[in-house]
Amino acid sequence: MSDPPAAIDYVARWRGIVAARREQHDAVCAAQGRTTDDYWARRAQSYQKFVRESAGGSDPFVALVRRHIEAEDVLLDVGAGTGRHSIPLAAHCKRVIALDPSQAMLGFLRQQVADQEIGNIEMVEGGWPDAAAEAPAADVVFSAHVLYPIEDVEGFLRAMDAHAARLCLLHLMARQPWFDQIGLWEAVHGSERMPQPTHIDVVNVLQQLGCHANVEVAHSDVPRRFDSLDDAVERFAESIAVGDDGERRQRLRAALAERLEPSEGGVLTLPLPRYPLATVWWEAGALTA
Repeated sequence: MSDPPAAIDYVARWRGIVAARREQHDAVCAAQGRTTDDYWARRAQSYQKFVRESAGGSDPFVALVRRHIEAEDVLLDVGAGTGRHSIPLAAHCKRVIALDPSQAMLGFLRQQVADQEIGNIEMVEGGWPDAAAEAPAADVVFSAHVLYPIEDVEGFLRAMDAHAARLCLLHLMARQPWFDQIGLWEAVHGSERMPQPTHIDVVNVLQQLGCHANVEVAHSDVPRRFDSLDDAVERFAESIAVGDDGERRQRLRAALAERLEPSEGGVLTLPLPRYPLATVWWEAGALTA
């Protein structure tokens, strides 16, 4: 009779996935004389443009959060970025605390809050969980598309669980990133892109920590539209790690030219199938010691 399979340490597995992808990205940047220290500062403007384009469509994560919150709730958005979720949710609760480590991202959020005269969003600059002590108490803590590069997944999740009075929610990709699936990294760097964690990885981590989380999957069909080929190159340059390297940028340009299709008004579109996104949520206090 064969021995039973060894138990999988899902926390260690998560750390390994994150470290391998980060090391690959860091190595490419180092070869160009760059670091990833200000990665989000460099991406802030292009990210805000994507958020602005997505604002007109329905967001399944916002819809799900709205089902779980009450008018007097205080929400904490961990990794709020430019406010993709903080802004629409602010209209349905007492207050939103938008926490993010990037000054550039919060700068865009401050501008939107001022422009739209939103009075119930408070901003806290800092990374999670280090800045947890600086963030006010919250009824509901949520984090969308933030967890992928976090090696200390257990610390991140435990801090969420401890900071929430009622509910915690995570929003993650259910597959590898769509920009990985179209082969841009391979076209530019000539090597297979290392994977990042998906929602099933965090479900397994939570299970290991004693939490039987709920999962709800929805699909996004937000179009990927670009004003020009130059616009597309600029918006992918950081995520594909080309920086100012002329040869790599030319390879990225050629790869995008092969994949983009013309649309109305001179706009270029990246045709993509509907993409699965997952929300993982649990009642606060569910993680065991």
